Amino acid sequence: MKRAQLQINSFRLIIIGLALTLCLTSCYHKEDVASELILRKSKNYKYELELLVHHEGRGNIHQLDASKYSFEASSWLYFNQDTGKVYAKDLVVTSERNETDSLYRKFNLKGFVQFSKDSIRIRLISPHYIDQDTIVDEWLDYKYNGSYKLKREF
Repeated sequence: MKRAQLQINSFRLIIIGLALTLCLTSCYHKEDVASELILRKSKNYKYELELLVHHEGRGNIHQLDASKYSFEASSWLYFNQDTGKVYAKDLVVTSERNETDSLYRKFNLKGFVQFSKDSIRIRLISPHYIDQDTIVDEWLDYKYNGSYKLKREF
């Protein structure tokens, strides 16, 4: 009986140790947008807005890799005015610079981007489709919505 109890307790300690190890080395991903966004002249539209995003995380559970990673990437908005309110129908959001007519572009957005003297407010929503194409299940907030300082480079 004592031997069985000892084996159960040993098994519990192994499980607790394994759970603790997983917690300490678990996967995560976080994104932080730069506090100041950059507005530049553009080729396809009058202006492009760069949202520089810092990505940081650990691991890829699918590849059993617990390595830490850190990198910078940008999201891009294109439009033709840099004052007042620009509605979603008049702007383009894309994950690749200058790719305004490609698979990187977000379609059917609603909302707006609003300029103030030295700041910008982004308030956009995008559809999530039930059938991947036509029936909207719900509207999701653009993940980089918020108010930011604005730096004009022109």
